Amino acid sequence: MKGSIISWLLLAISTISIFSDVAATSASAKCLGADQSSLLLELRHSLVFNTSASTKLVRWGRSANSWSGVTCEDGLLVGLDLSEEWISGGINRSSSLFRLKFLRSLNLAFNHLSYSMIPSGFANLSHLVHLNLSNAPFSGQISAELSRLTKLRKLDLSAIHFSECDPLKLEKPSLRSLIRDMGELRELYLNEVDLSVEGSEWCNALSSSVPKLEVLSMSHCSLSGPIDASLLSLANLSVIRLNLNDLSTTVPSILANFSSLKTLSLHNCDLKGEFPQKHTINFFRLPDSIGNLRKLSMLDLHNCSLSGSIPTSMENLSELTYLDLSSNNLTGSLPSYGASRNLTQIYLFDNALTGQITSVGWEDLLNLEYLYLRNNSLEGDIPSTLFTLPRLEEIYLSNNKFSGQLIINPNVSSNRLESLDLSSNLLQGSIPRWIWKLRNLAYLNLSSNFFEDLETPLCNLTPTLLYVDLHSSMHRGNMLPLPSQAICLDFSSNNITSVFSDNIGNYLSSSTMFFSLSMNNFHGSIPKSICKATYSMHLEVLDLSHNLLNGTIPNCLMKASLKVLNLRNNQLSGNIPQNISTTCGLKTLDLSENLLQGQIPLSLANCTTLEILNIGNNQIDGTFPCHFMAISSLRVLILRSNKLHGEIGCAHSPFTWQMLQIIDLSSNDLSGTLPASLLASWEAMKAEVDFNYLQYELYIRGGYYYQDTVSVTIKGLEQKLTKILTIFTSIDFSGNRFEGQIPNTLGDLKALYSLNLSHNAISGSIPPILGNLLQLESLDLSWNHLNGTIPAHLANLDLLSFLNLSNNQLVGSIPDSGHFLTFSKSAFERNLGLCGLQLNKSCSIAMNKTKEAGDDGNNDDNKKKWFFLGIPLGFVVGFWVFCGPLVFIRSWRFAYYRFWDKVLF
Repeated sequence: MKGSIISWLLLAISTISIFSDVAATSASAKCLGADQSSLLLELRHSLVFNTSASTKLVRWGRSANSWSGVTCEDGLLVGLDLSEEWISGGINRSSSLFRLKFLRSLNLAFNHLSYSMIPSGFANLSHLVHLNLSNAPFSGQISAELSRLTKLRKLDLSAIHFSECDPLKLEKPSLRSLIRDMGELRELYLNEVDLSVEGSEWCNALSSSVPKLEVLSMSHCSLSGPIDASLLSLANLSVIRLNLNDLSTTVPSILANFSSLKTLSLHNCDLKGEFPQKHTINFFRLPDSIGNLRKLSMLDLHNCSLSGSIPTSMENLSELTYLDLSSNNLTGSLPSYGASRNLTQIYLFDNALTGQITSVGWEDLLNLEYLYLRNNSLEGDIPSTLFTLPRLEEIYLSNNKFSGQLIINPNVSSNRLESLDLSSNLLQGSIPRWIWKLRNLAYLNLSSNFFEDLETPLCNLTPTLLYVDLHSSMHRGNMLPLPSQAICLDFSSNNITSVFSDNIGNYLSSSTMFFSLSMNNFHGSIPKSICKATYSMHLEVLDLSHNLLNGTIPNCLMKASLKVLNLRNNQLSGNIPQNISTTCGLKTLDLSENLLQGQIPLSLANCTTLEILNIGNNQIDGTFPCHFMAISSLRVLILRSNKLHGEIGCAHSPFTWQMLQIIDLSSNDLSGTLPASLLASWEAMKAEVDFNYLQYELYIRGGYYYQDTVSVTIKGLEQKLTKILTIFTSIDFSGNRFEGQIPNTLGDLKALYSLNLSHNAISGSIPPILGNLLQLESLDLSWNHLNGTIPAHLANLDLLSFLNLSNNQLVGSIPDSGHFLTFSKSAFERNLGLCGLQLNKSCSIAMNKTKEAGDDGNNDDNKKKWFFLGIPLGFVVGFWVFCGPLVFIRSWRFAYYRFWDKVLF
């Protein structure tokens, strides 16, 4: 009996389906009357569209039932949907489209109509009830003819504004003129249309013209406040979206009176003051009266400058499905959302919420899919019920104060969790085994906690894990697990003590792009197997810095497709690999603080995309690498504390380092004069650039960045720049044998932040042009042979906070203007000719002493002069006293000869 009933039902369904298909075909056929079918074909031929992307126009006219997007009723064409048909160009006002006079619904949304104006021909379609021209995009003034469409119930002119085109504007006609006769309008969408009107004007226009309005969506329309009370007459409003308008006013109290309101979105409106209450005003708080909006299903007030606590009356919003109060200054604890069983998304991040979340009623939120509570001050345990919610896909609880252990045993088989972020909390104990078995988990971030180990045994890791971040999680012991399909693995800043496995490259996924083991206790040599991952053309960042690795650098690492290679602060020895590939794509290479020897390879110039090169603190020999001049992208060059020698003879190079912002050649054996022409080519040090960071972005989910770091000597101290600003500029040539004068070209580097030329043999005077370096904060010229006076222009350097001119031969008075008086004695000591308050030496006394010393000095000089003049004079006198008689008196001369004859005999 049951089988026969089922058979009859199947037969009935089949019969209904057949008849419905026949009816649809028949209805389509009725649209093929001579007049309407010809108009449609004419329209098709007049439009320019992408035939490979089209799903409707491309099929028109092929058969009786091929009129996709066309709706017929009683033999009349009443609906036309050509959305997302990749139509380009414009629509002519004489188009056959405007002769389809029975159209009641027209949709041209999401096409590419070349930023043309909206044709006035739309006014001919007087029967239109629904008109959707959104995201086409049109531009310019909206035609006044559209006001003739008096039967409209839905009007959507929302635009996508691009910088290369004029925005869609509604000035002439104004908003009031456009909708004045649209009394039947229920839905109005004008997002990103430039209205440029004040609150009282647009509110009065709406309330007086469209009393039946239910949906008001005018985001990013250049509206200004305040929101006028006249809007209250629109009693049927269920959706209000006014995002991204500069309302610059207090939150309007009338909003609490819309009893039919389902969606309220006011984010980024610069609202201030109080949220509305029905009877009283409570400044900077969400009122309890918000619980009266019983039909509210969507509440979006993110970034609205709200403060105060979240009222418990929100528990009454049983229809609420979407809640976004993020990026405000809300305080207090979370209310229970157990009654809001329909909630699917909760966004409360970037607030100042406190307290525990164990009593929120999570077990009742069986529809919850997204939970974002990051960047608050929530504390206590993380409720185990969170991990058992059947629909939950993303949990973000980072940057709070959650503590305790994750001793949870959820029903893994029914859990849909894809993203779990518990980073930057106070969690401790072991990382539980169940996390690694969540069958859909793709993103895991447990970094910056106090997990010390893994719960074992650990096997059968979920194959879906793509992103694992466990940096700074206090893990100790052996190597962490390597998921089979991982794209990003960050295990840095832990206490992992392990030998670098010879076959580690075999366990890295062919998809791995980011791999960091820095700041651990790995020892042993770098295995060649790791090159398998680099040869896969996927690994872009490899960071093994700050470990105890020894041996040599594998040649294969310099031939691979890496963008970032950081081996800093290990115990690597030998030479830098010589045969670097011509396809080198490195942007960051850091080999500093090792035991590397030999010369800098010429083939390193093949890495033409290098931005940061750090080979400092090694035992590198040879001359200055002028072949690096071919790397025009270079921003940071650090070669300090090596054995480089000779002059910087790059004056004739056809290349320049226009992007260079940091150069450190200190503590080498370089000599010769400072390279004036080379300094003149460093354009990035001449003018301020955009504020940014030097970092490498991986084009993967979430926008992963590798943050470059570097150590520089600033203000006499070595400092680590964990983020290298593009505006930071520094030159450090200290600790060499440079001589000659300071070149005037240094005065052109007006964006220079730090200059260190100390411990050299530089002579001459300090160029006054250094007073042009108005951004200079640190200047060290100590331990040189500089003479003359301190230029008064240096007092113009208002930002200068560190100065060292000690151990030179400077004379005269120290400038006593500006902030020069704040520098200590040590900045000027051991310059015997200097005087001033900083040295507690009066310049008038010093001048007298100098003058007296000058007189004594002159006397001494005169004595020395006569002494040295007396030597040749005495020789001349003595010569002629003895030899004169022999020359001029014959008897004396013969007597002299006879004497020597006897002596010789």
